[in-house]
Amino acid sequence: MDDVELTHRECVRLLRSPERGRRGIVAIDGRTPVPRVCLLLDAGDVLIPTGPDSGLVRVAAMRPVSLEFTDLDKDGRPRWTVRGIGLARPMTGLDVPRPVPHSTVLAATPDAFRNGVRVAVARYRGNRPAGGVAIPAPREG
Repeated sequence: MDDVELTHRECVRLLRSPERGRRGIVAIDGRTPVPRVCLLLDAGDVLIPTGPDSGLVRVAAMRPVSLEFTDLDKDGRPRWTVRGIGLARPMTGLDVPRPVPHSTVLAATPDAFRNGVRVAVARYRGNRPAGGVAIPAPREG
């Protein structure tokens, strides 16, 4: 079966549904990709909280960042994959939404938003198998 290309808007809607916390693969300025917990913001930007560790902030500040998120079905097959690229900057307290959206992946990280980076995503692109998952409708409000 052929894959269906996803638009930037479709990618943002998939990334924010059903919850905004996701595990993703993050590569900073061409370095080795590493798994990270991420929080997706309304317009598609990404917060990568690091808790007490400020090492990521020093490495990533003002550098290009590549992101990849894959959603798997119950059998471990990809339902969709989204890739994005953007520019990182140190996260501030004003970047963190209040209240922080409920997320099972963020619940395991105490004091997660003490340090981290915000990635201003320039563009997402993605794909899903033909006949695969439906794209969620835009959120109201």
